[in-house]
Amino acid sequence: MNAEPLLTVTDLTAGYGAARVLHGIGLSVAEGEVCAVLGPNGAGKTTLLRALSGMIAVRGSVTLAGTEVAGRAPEKLARMGVAHVPEGRGTFAPLTVAENLRLGGYARRGRAGVEADLDRVLGYFPVLRERLRDTAGQLSGGQQQMLALARALLSRPRLLLLDEPSLGLAPLVTQELFRIVGDINAAEHTTVIVVEQNAALALRTAHRACVLESGRIVLAGSAAEIAANDQVAQSYLGYRVGP
Repeated sequence: MNAEPLLTVTDLTAGYGAARVLHGIGLSVAEGEVCAVLGPNGAGKTTLLRALSGMIAVRGSVTLAGTEVAGRAPEKLARMGVAHVPEGRGTFAPLTVAENLRLGGYARRGRAGVEADLDRVLGYFPVLRERLRDTAGQLSGGQQQMLALARALLSRPRLLLLDEPSLGLAPLVTQELFRIVGDINAAEHTTVIVVEQNAALALRTAHRACVLESGRIVLAGSAAEIAANDQVAQSYLGYRVGP
């Protein structure tokens, strides 16, 4: 894709207290691109998404559509179009599906627009339309993940951050979820950064990818280039590319 960058990260460092996790991250994601972030457990993938959504303190530069946003609070970034679906889904179990969804549009003005978007978003998730009156706690794991994603879409994000969306889900549910992510990207031009352990599926959905190890990006390129890399194939895809 040749679109202009929506997100540009330069020399980003972040961590927790005195423990630094990310070391000089540089990353550029174009408007309308899906970027997969791969890497072993403990590499800093979740920390990267938290840094981009304002959940932890950072040093370095993060620009969104040309505006410097490093250090801004999560609620301010949300109003600028950043939506973060964390690992573990984060749905409100006692609330109904409809109530959870409407929380996604809490920062928006104009209830009529939210209601119109609710109908549009439910078009991606027919199973949720059938269960609007059920509580989130009654849903299966896959349905809860769909609810978390649908709720994020109600904020009309320009940048959607997905952290391990397939965690704990059956393979067929995971495939359906990534199909929906691809449909959303194609139909709405939403830029997506997805952290995912199922590297093969993530690379089939993504345009670009990077590999994070020990808090540093060690490989980056098109999804096809990363999938064809022998190191990635052995470590994450379970086969060798070369002879």
